[in-house]
Amino acid sequence: MSRENLQFSDQNSWEKFCAMRMDYISALAEVVERGMIKQDTTHPAFCGCIDWHSSVHGTYALLAASRLTGESRWVDVVESILTSERLVGELACLQRGELTHELPYGYAWFLKLTQERERWGGQTDLLPLATEISRQLEQWIFSLSNDEVLHHVLRREYGNLSWAVLNLWEWSQWKGLVELGERLRIFTKERLMTLDKHLPSSSDEQTDEFFAASLQRTRAILPIVESDESQAWLTSYYKNQIILTPLTMVSTPHSGGLNFSRAWGFWSLFIATGDESFRDMYVNHIVTHMESPQYWRDDYKKYSHWVPQFGIYAIALSLDEKVRKLEEL
Repeated sequence: MSRENLQFSDQNSWEKFCAMRMDYISALAEVVERGMIKQDTTHPAFCGCIDWHSSVHGTYALLAASRLTGESRWVDVVESILTSERLVGELACLQRGELTHELPYGYAWFLKLTQERERWGGQTDLLPLATEISRQLEQWIFSLSNDEVLHHVLRREYGNLSWAVLNLWEWSQWKGLVELGERLRIFTKERLMTLDKHLPSSSDEQTDEFFAASLQRTRAILPIVESDESQAWLTSYYKNQIILTPLTMVSTPHSGGLNFSRAWGFWSLFIATGDESFRDMYVNHIVTHMESPQYWRDDYKKYSHWVPQFGIYAIALSLDEKVRKLEEL
């Protein structure tokens, strides 16, 4: 099958999706690779894909794609980028305060990248950067006033708080940072779970940005808060379930990532509830977007420098769930 001309069935069943996942990932990763080998900025290592954060999640995407498909050349691309000299330069930029504009979005992605590299590749060369980034992200989160928390929970792009909390919590679990994990659990219970009236699930019908804010908050609450409390909250919050249909046309460049990021949330809901309607929405959003390559492959400035990374992460969620279950046996 030509990855440049993927054709998909109109009937987006789970079984057909599973049969296509590796082809999807490979098609997306080829686009990511083209952006990663560019030098669009003066950043020492993360200089492709137009901007620093897109280069960071591009690096994550290539590592994840290589791990999931077995295609080694994508790891080779990453190794050519993450040289020790370049990483020293990145750390110096961070310490000079040149990356603070990447708080919280790019910082959260960097923690995801570092975890991918350490867990599956066994390499700790990103740890000096990740340690400082996690410190700054922690400081930012816990310094927010109540009004600022609400403001950032409602954000549907770079400033989204739920994305930052989720990734810092995952980092705390990976590194065994018990105190940080507990602080984030309390923060999530007391300051994120209490915002239902400000963020009804119906608000995710908005389509002009790349995050669905209520789904992102759900993704943070479900793994962080104890299951009895999070399940009770979930039942109450989604008592009038909103059925979201995938975008077939996008209104802004940022809308190009919304189908994939919605899929992240639907997968979390499926894992939490076992409700196959959430899994169906997960599949439909991914397949629908894959059928519109103009929104992930063909326009580098608007879409292809970042949207494919969102897609790889979305698909990796269901593949990694299979790995997680095997590890628990």
